[in-house]
Amino acid sequence: METDRPQAIQVEDKTSSKLFFQLHNKYIVSQIHSGFILIDQQAAHERILFEQFLEQLDQHKGLSQQSLFPQTIDLNPADNELMKDLLDDINGLGFQIREFGKNSYIIDGIPADLGTGFDEIKMIEKILEDYKNNQSEYKLAKRENLAKSLARNAAIKPGTQLDNTAMAELVDKLFACQSPNISIYGNPVIVTFTLQELAEKFGKN
Repeated sequence: METDRPQAIQVEDKTSSKLFFQLHNKYIVSQIHSGFILIDQQAAHERILFEQFLEQLDQHKGLSQQSLFPQTIDLNPADNELMKDLLDDINGLGFQIREFGKNSYIIDGIPADLGTGFDEIKMIEKILEDYKNNQSEYKLAKRENLAKSLARNAAIKPGTQLDNTAMAELVDKLFACQSPNISIYGNPVIVTFTLQELAEKFGKN
């Protein structure tokens, strides 16, 4: 997995205040000693989940939560072959999926980390679709691709309102990542603004 630790903000300089501000329900603003940081909340959550899912795949110990109403998903032949290839690893992430006849599967459970409110069938369809797109564009290894596909679909989306506790937890988990500054698609997660830069914006030295 890629690392970018030399670029990471030092822990003692991470949050000089535990108060956070959410900007347009997309970004988290946090004060640091030298100025402030702006965090892309979706990219941050994707990074957290991606590293978590990779670890679970290595250990094959993803926790599951039972679905109240098991769902049946029907796949086309091509996606069925892909599902067969990925099924052990998908279940290793905490899904409980079993074959049910030709090109069909029953979803008995989903990863506990996903919480509630997800459409299990749409989630699996999106994971398979993103997996194929990632494979075509990035040529990723199977487990990295799968972790990235699930992280993208499970992460909070722009427009999600977070309270201060949720923002603090997200920031703490982000800075515990191996690569907190880089999104799973290679873009910045954190942008730093210094007091000197702000002063210059106002024409001050």
